[in-house]
Amino acid sequence: MQLSDRTRAVGLALCAWTLITWVTRVPLAWRDDELETAEKVLATVPVVLFVALAAVAGATTIARRTVAGGALMALAGWSAAYWAVRVPMIAVNDHPAAFIVVHAVLGGVAVGLAGLTLRGLLADRSRAGVAAG
Repeated sequence: MQLSDRTRAVGLALCAWTLITWVTRVPLAWRDDELETAEKVLATVPVVLFVALAAVAGATTIARRTVAGGALMALAGWSAAYWAVRVPMIAVNDHPAAFIVVHAVLGGVAVGLAGLTLRGLLADRSRAGVAAG
């Protein structure tokens, strides 16, 4: 499927936001003296998933590969699902208000970009179906 310029731009913004948000997370987790090694490894799992999905989605989108739409859809879906669960979990735990607000903003931006990306992908798919029909 051919991605529109708008879908490519929003998808690449999602990739960039994801990388900016998550690449910094590994050093934070591994420097946390309150976490056991198993907890540090567990904290690293979503980071690896986010970074891998963003790298593949970004690279395939830049290269205009036919799999770019699927990669962007996977990243957008994972982002929306993760933050829909994670932000409420953070909010109900014993965290300072600033910590909750920061994570709500991080998640809100990610979900917003994910939604715009999915909307663009669906519109592109619809246009492709009309053009083929």
